[in-house]
Amino acid sequence: MEFDSPTWAWLVFRDGSPDKRYARYGEVERIDGAGIAGADEQRFFCAHFGGGECNRWYAWLRFGQYLIEGQVVGRMSEETASEMLSSAVTEISVAARRI
Repeated sequence: MEFDSPTWAWLVFRDGSPDKRYARYGEVERIDGAGIAGADEQRFFCAHFGGGECNRWYAWLRFGQYLIEGQVVGRMSEETASEMLSSAVTEISVAARRI
């Protein structure tokens, strides 16, 4: 998502994070995530939709006036999902730094 200024992106980053948007579908908890180079802010989440173990992982990143949400969906180990999400958002962050 692109905003007119980093300030608008900062506001939406706080109020529009996955834990707030998807909480009505199940438990969404904040988890530790790998540091993404160049991101001004970053948060990682795990969702328990349908109960049980995590079945969706989110990365919520801000690069100045841009917000990026990455997600991995499926029943897999947390380690595998974390690696997949980290790899995907690292590639995205490389592209975002070029903008």
